[in-house]
Amino acid sequence: MTAALKTSNPVKELEAELVRMANAQFQSSEFKRLLGLRFNKKRAQMYVIQRTIWQTNRRDCWAAVQSLAPYAVKQVIWDHEREELEGNKALGKADHLAMSVAEGIACGATKEDFERIGATDGCITCCLAWLQVARGSHWLSAIAASAALELSNSDELVEGGSMSRRMAVKFRDEAGIPFKKQTANVEHMAADVEHAHLLFEVAREYVKNDYDIELMLEGARKSWSIDRVWKGHLADLLAQIPE
Repeated sequence: MTAALKTSNPVKELEAELVRMANAQFQSSEFKRLLGLRFNKKRAQMYVIQRTIWQTNRRDCWAAVQSLAPYAVKQVIWDHEREELEGNKALGKADHLAMSVAEGIACGATKEDFERIGATDGCITCCLAWLQVARGSHWLSAIAASAALELSNSDELVEGGSMSRRMAVKFRDEAGIPFKKQTANVEHMAADVEHAHLLFEVAREYVKNDYDIELMLEGARKSWSIDRVWKGHLADLLAQIPE
């Protein structure tokens, strides 16, 4: 077990370590390069198209995690995924794929652009890497790998704001897309605060020893490693589009 977690309350320390790691993502060169780019509508369009494909892959990864998890955890994951897949009819909210496509259209893309442009090589590679972790790991590692991306997109846990919030501000201030037209960014500014707690709830119930802790940390490390590659790829891709 990681030396820093050898305390009288290891699960609490696990939570603190995961929050530390989530914040550290934003200090990586890849995150800094992406967030340091100045956005315009063309860059925003490409970002949303690739993010939409990535977002669909998240549904595949969570489904793979659900297939491995104990029954009670399957229920927790279903509660997490239901609004993503179905939306919320009572609140008049579309599913999150429809939200992402609508956001792309607000940036000037067309529905046809999503099919015409499709996934880049980097997007395909990262999505397959995440799916491999979800399918090929112990379920504690798999759930940590998927939930890690919720942690690092939580306004509550990330100092300076989540990726969705930071992108929403860049879209507004640099590309001229107001918040009211950013259906996906604004939704995830709120939704992922709640989603981030899923991993902590599972850890408190199922983490029993040092081995369990290391399984969760291993899954989170792998996922955030892929995420750094993903953010670096997006930075390189968008930098090719003229300002």
